[in-house]
Amino acid sequence: MPSVVSGFLPAPSPAAPHVPGPAVSIPVGTLAGTPSPITHAPYRREPYIRCRTPSSSVIDGKAAAWTRTAVLLHWMDDLGRAHNRWVPARAVQRVSRDESSWQDPYDDWSFYYPELPAALPSAASHSAALPAAA
Repeated sequence: MPSVVSGFLPAPSPAAPHVPGPAVSIPVGTLAGTPSPITHAPYRREPYIRCRTPSSSVIDGKAAAWTRTAVLLHWMDDLGRAHNRWVPARAVQRVSRDESSWQDPYDDWSFYYPELPAALPSAASHSAALPAAA
């Protein structure tokens, strides 16, 4: 099995059906037995990142978890399939949500846009504008 820290995991062949691989045993709090602890962002508040692959492709996604040497990149492809890959930390850079070519529709908007909640009308004002049910 290729190293998850030194390079990218191979992507599944597009012609082959997706079959889950064998479970990988990783000690709790570490990646592949390294002494570096794994850090997770709060759910729906993961930082957006841009990853440059060895073939010079660019993938925009979110950092679901990270260590000092690797980042768990989460993204959706054009067919709506979710992907998660451990990539070297040196291959990613942080970007804003607006700079990312993919935005997670389930994001906590108040985290990414803290200035907007005060400017947006509340749900109560929207329901007050709706006609009453007959």
